[in-house]
Amino acid sequence: MSELTSPEIQALRSRSRIGTGLYAHVVEVLGQEIINGDLPEGAIVFADQLCERLGVSRSVVRESLRTLSSMGLIEARPQVGTRVLPESSWDLLNPHVVKWRGQGPDYVRQMREMLELRLGLERTAARLASKRISPENAQAVMAAAQAMKVAFDGHDTRRFFEADAVFHRLLLEGTDNSVIAQLADTIGAVLHVRGADTRPGMHDLTIEAVERHIALAQALIDGDTDQAQASALELVEGTLLEFGGDQA
Repeated sequence: MSELTSPEIQALRSRSRIGTGLYAHVVEVLGQEIINGDLPEGAIVFADQLCERLGVSRSVVRESLRTLSSMGLIEARPQVGTRVLPESSWDLLNPHVVKWRGQGPDYVRQMREMLELRLGLERTAARLASKRISPENAQAVMAAAQAMKVAFDGHDTRRFFEADAVFHRLLLEGTDNSVIAQLADTIGAVLHVRGADTRPGMHDLTIEAVERHIALAQALIDGDTDQAQASALELVEGTLLEFGGDQA
């Protein structure tokens, strides 16, 4: 199997969606403006101005602000109003924050930070998954890796990173560790941004990356813990170097 089905891809996308409609539009616009610095730290957000600027009702704005507050981007205080919080308050593992940062001006820094996180995370995930993943899911990991090969051969960047996101979700879920598995949405958000981005480094595809994914998938199928860990580390390190990071 070398192609991912539409239901698989749709399920992947839906796990971290805000939704659609006016509410989602307001959240997306304000979230990206905060991340980009168009609404800088300490800026006061006025609901009435948002209603007028975005053409939405106060109820839509209130619900949107509550969502952004839950992500640590803004805070409402009595007699002060709703103000933009510093980056240190942001939920940097929230998939939406990850996506906005990935689309913002500081995208290279986020890529490097996420890859540094993945150095330890995915090496551990590979070790656990090599022992715990089911044979069927191990084959699904290989199918995702093969789908990446098909996309690479076809110069299909979007499809490549969709398959990449499925690969890493299956890897993390294969650990049978619910805490690790929850980070699949976070990593998936980074990969989906890369698939739609044309800025330097974001959409580069290499056969070496494909081969590393296939090697890791094979190690999971074989139950080879040492090779799984080595392949996972090599995979992430190779990408990290592309973004100016250091090896572990």
